[in-house]
Amino acid sequence: MNTTRICKSFFAAALLVPNMIAAPIFAQASAPAAPVSAATAAPAASWPADEAGLNALAAKLINGWFQQITDKDMKGVMAAMQPTVQVITFEGVFDPATSMSHISNLGTTAPKVNDVIATRVGDALVATCLVKADQEMNGKKLSSDAMPRLGVWQIVDGAWKMAAWASLNSPSPRPAPNAPAFAGDAALNTQGAALLTKLLMAQHKKDLPTFDAMLATGMQVVNFKGQKVRDDMIKGAKMATTELPVIADARATKCGDLLVVTCNLTMGQKVGWATLPANPAPFLAVFQGSGDGAKVIALANTNKEK
Repeated sequence: MNTTRICKSFFAAALLVPNMIAAPIFAQASAPAAPVSAATAAPAASWPADEAGLNALAAKLINGWFQQITDKDMKGVMAAMQPTVQVITFEGVFDPATSMSHISNLGTTAPKVNDVIATRVGDALVATCLVKADQEMNGKKLSSDAMPRLGVWQIVDGAWKMAAWASLNSPSPRPAPNAPAFAGDAALNTQGAALLTKLLMAQHKKDLPTFDAMLATGMQVVNFKGQKVRDDMIKGAKMATTELPVIADARATKCGDLLVVTCNLTMGQKVGWATLPANPAPFLAVFQGSGDGAKVIALANTNKEK
């Protein structure tokens, strides 16, 4: 496995979480609806051999997707996503069918993508970036600052397809999120919540050997401090203090060997001089592998500091 790592910052905001009293809350689920057929996605070539090539590939995929959004090419947007992709924003969690309305309503114009960082973890391309764009939701302007995004892609049927996407852009103050826009599969939801609980409990209890073992080399994170990497998470786990959190409305979907897990997470947290309020916020984790061998390759926490 060819894995690229880039360490950018002094420390990360930890994603610390729950005790077993903070149990996931599940909805009765049904199988997700299959998305409508769409245009052809970006064709995939062989994997780049170095860091520069990975960054260039990720930048091409991200810029291409935003161009489809600004062109209101919803068929192209749909074609770029796997049928089981999950998307999180300040509003909540979406699958392909329900994300179309959200994406089209944002009215995205003039997006500028910068600071693309890409890593390869197994068959997954993990990328973070900063995006500055004009967007609004329900008549409220979102931040015009460059805000972090995270995406995960795989090659599916010869084309690059998105498995997960997270946007940290939101209005101020950030409103409470909605319940997930889809039910998902109950068995997968339970499996995903168990993995997420294991990870966050290890971090919360400062069981660093277990926490460290669950983080893949090359994993990336976006949170209120920006773009983060594996070393940042280890430092954050040592330094941060959290209140007991609550995992609600867990959703999990399979994309090949990836398990994409989302929830609305309520968690108070202190990292250095920064404080995260104990307010519910959409949260995403992507696991690669299964069982005791599952490792996190991507994390996104949309909660904002006070």
